Amino acid sequence: MKGLEIARSFWEEYGRPMLTERFPELMPLLAAGLVGAGSECYGYDDEVSRDHDYTHGFCIYLPDEDRVSRRDEFLLGRAYESLPKEYMGLRRSLFTPAGGNRHGVFRTAEVYRGMTGIAGTPVGWRAYLSVPDYALAEAINGEVFYDGLGEFTAIREAWSNPPEDVQRKKLCGYLIRMSQTGEYNYPRSLTRNDIATAQLTAAEFVKSAVSAFSWLHNRPAPYYKWCLRSLEDYADGDSLQALLQETLTGEADEAIPEACAEVLAAVKEAFPECAGDADLQHAALTIHEKIRDGVLRSAGPLAAVTLS
Repeated sequence: MKGLEIARSFWEEYGRPMLTERFPELMPLLAAGLVGAGSECYGYDDEVSRDHDYTHGFCIYLPDEDRVSRRDEFLLGRAYESLPKEYMGLRRSLFTPAGGNRHGVFRTAEVYRGMTGIAGTPVGWRAYLSVPDYALAEAINGEVFYDGLGEFTAIREAWSNPPEDVQRKKLCGYLIRMSQTGEYNYPRSLTRNDIATAQLTAAEFVKSAVSAFSWLHNRPAPYYKWCLRSLEDYADGDSLQALLQETLTGEADEAIPEACAEVLAAVKEAFPECAGDADLQHAALTIHEKIRDGVLRSAGPLAAVTLS
């Protein structure tokens, strides 16, 4: 079973019954689920994932102290710690500085502040562009098993649906990066016989291509080690995934132009105004021109991708 499935099963078998029996008055105020860092939150975990920071568990999310007191938070934490330490062949691991504490009781505001820098619902395009893509992906991954108050889910859904202007700005930036790295800098590096730089450039191209394709679907790409895997989440991502893998492990000279052509075709399908554009840079600027907010449109075409 995948980590998310194990977490949900542990919640249903032990978590929900414990809370219902011992904290019935708090149940309408709580949320529970598994969201954030870790391959299991994306559904990308495998046998190798179990070598560190991997165990059964879930998170209990609390509203502010006016609704759930510090004392109740402490009691909930003690109750969570009383749940079985072993489950489905997994043993609850100790806290590690690198992995952090990924299960237990948390305040909703602190969870989102930790991931995005913003404690609650994002307001305006500045909020979305202040967060690196990998962190935004962590804020909307995983699964919410229960939400009595609806607060956690409402914040999550707001982060999951950035404005169209944000999508256009992000997509524009990554398309330009694709062009700069793949169509321009990669062949120049080979001309200089600078193979090391060519390899670095190919890797940057792949990351930009995944990010561009993700924003075509109005989604951020995850942390770099899951970028290629994330293309499997899209029904039309298999072909691009194969080309990008070839870029890194085979003949990048042929794979890069094919990947550019495939992304350009997808852009034209999603944005009809790009139908006459001959390359990624022209398509990027066409998309950029239709950003509605004047302040955002006046910022440089790469302004939205500098954090990612």
